[in-house]
Amino acid sequence: MKKSIYFFKCSGFFLLMLLSACSSAPVEVVSALQLPDVDYTSYQTFNFLDVTLKNDSMADANSEAIQLLKNAITREMEQLGYSMAPDPDLWVNIGIVVEEKVQTRQTDIREAPVYIGQRRYHWEAEERIVRRYEQGTVSIDLIDAERRERVWEGVATGTLTDNPRRLENRINEAMEKLFNRYPGNAPE
Repeated sequence: MKKSIYFFKCSGFFLLMLLSACSSAPVEVVSALQLPDVDYTSYQTFNFLDVTLKNDSMADANSEAIQLLKNAITREMEQLGYSMAPDPDLWVNIGIVVEEKVQTRQTDIREAPVYIGQRRYHWEAEERIVRRYEQGTVSIDLIDAERRERVWEGVATGTLTDNPRRLENRINEAMEKLFNRYPGNAPE
């Protein structure tokens, strides 16, 4: 069941928020795609596109998370040698999807009640709900400002958390893993 869809043009915090799951759920980089025949060394500057939300009800609640995401992306871009500029070579566009998920488990015969002599008794295995959680998927597009064409896209996913410290750590971890897939970086 889809809960909300957000599109952030200019912010990456919510991506990290989506990726800040319980400590047992790792951040997963789903994909990193690059446009062939692009000279990534020709780019020197970047900036974020303006934020546009499809669902404005979450805008105020996530402003801190958005800033954390932007900070993590800025740190990774600067480590790659880019600097922020008002009229950049690359625009950063961020897309976020949050889905409500349900974790279940299958019951087995050991959980069947003891038979007490009823003739029409039968037992069936069933799915039992273990927990409900929100999973976020974030995509970061780097767009060539002059050509207005996407030259790189990275997608990561993870479980959301309400713990601000864990969220920040997960966002930083997600962006580090994602930008390790950027051209010129060796994968972990």
